[in-house]
Amino acid sequence: MFGAYLTAVRELPRPPRLFLIFTAVNVFSWQCIAGPAMVLFARALNMPPAWVGLLLSFLPISMLLVVFTVPLVEWLGPRRLLLWTWLARNVLALSVFFIPWAISRWGEAGGWQVLLFATLAFSLIRAVGVGAWYPWLHEIVPRPLLGSYLSIEAAMSQLIIIALALAMALILGLGQGLSRFFLLSAAGIGAGFWSVQLIGKIPGGERVAVTDFRLSGRSPSLRQALADQEYRRFFVLAMLGTGSVMWLNAASVMYLRDMLFYSETKIMLLFAAGGIGVACTVRFWGRAADRFGSVPAMIQLLGAHALLAFCWWGLLPGGRITGLLAVPVIVFTTIFNAAFTMVSASGMLRRVRDEGRVAYTSLWILGVSTANGLPPILAGLLIDYWGMAGFRLCFLIAGCIGLAAAGFMFGLSTEEGKPPLHELRHLIQPSQPLRSLARVFWITLGFGEKKGGETGGDGR
Repeated sequence: MFGAYLTAVRELPRPPRLFLIFTAVNVFSWQCIAGPAMVLFARALNMPPAWVGLLLSFLPISMLLVVFTVPLVEWLGPRRLLLWTWLARNVLALSVFFIPWAISRWGEAGGWQVLLFATLAFSLIRAVGVGAWYPWLHEIVPRPLLGSYLSIEAAMSQLIIIALALAMALILGLGQGLSRFFLLSAAGIGAGFWSVQLIGKIPGGERVAVTDFRLSGRSPSLRQALADQEYRRFFVLAMLGTGSVMWLNAASVMYLRDMLFYSETKIMLLFAAGGIGVACTVRFWGRAADRFGSVPAMIQLLGAHALLAFCWWGLLPGGRITGLLAVPVIVFTTIFNAAFTMVSASGMLRRVRDEGRVAYTSLWILGVSTANGLPPILAGLLIDYWGMAGFRLCFLIAGCIGLAAAGFMFGLSTEEGKPPLHELRHLIQPSQPLRSLARVFWITLGFGEKKGGETGGDGR
């Protein structure tokens, strides 16, 4: 497995390899500051579920600011914009260390408010700069290597997440105090400052002549992207699928902690197991997307995700098989969620026109932010009011939206040079759901191209 990834990395030009290093440091920083540990941190402060849902929504909802930052990307260039915003977000994240003082002065509610402020400030500044991410990536990664690059990035990210999850499990198991969470925050902020230094080493990202945007306003460029009918249809259904994934993600960590009474260490170990699964399998989905296109892979992954969302109903508190069922459910939930995110981003970048890449990618970030931001707020309210019934409703919504999105995706066109869906009946057979599901697991295990090689494709 590692040999295949190393070979793929060597095939990349130098700029994408440097961007991978920058991404790796950012993944480390993100997981320490805003990953699953943030939810556990909030609950350790006795923050109510509705507040936790609001906390989770800050990161994606703040990304709506990208609609206002398109001029900044064009004016400053991706490099300078990322440099200043990445520096500022880490400085503001330091405010988390004021939590003990706030608790001593105003009680637990003071600690909640400081954590909300630190997360919101981090999110808002990050949102100003993140619009530069995809245009820079689109500039330095050759289009034929997009699937390969994104699968390498996903696998690398999961390896980091695995190592961090294991380390976090050890750290969080040391005691019950808040100091263990502050240790994680310090590590994340330190890595964030390192990533600022790495930005200067990546080629490209300079200010370019304006091609698809007029400095008189932001709307024309975004309207231009929305006017692309093929891109718009893909965008809307991808966001529907992203929302389905987020409904499950928003409820899962709190469910494990508050309903199944899993310890923080056990939760992190389960997510580490899921990360191992992603690292071992995501390249197969990247390869399938390169060969057959992103649409069939997205349909398969959403169908499997929906089934797993319904399986969360079977994780009953005190149930005899809950302990055994939890491991495969969490592992495959993590695998399919990560693969869907990677494949949908690959499909988006393949549909982006060179002359409008800032508008197209900014619209994508805007949509992902909305799809990731609304479910945590709604899920937190449902859980706060209805408890167990609220959790089950979240799982039901996640499954139903996933199935609906997968069904509508049959009307999408595939990327240029990829076979149409009617030629891929060996991959997707809605009339035979069990066989289609078996195919999903077959691809996940790395055997997905054997039959595909007999039926065509682009020969990659």
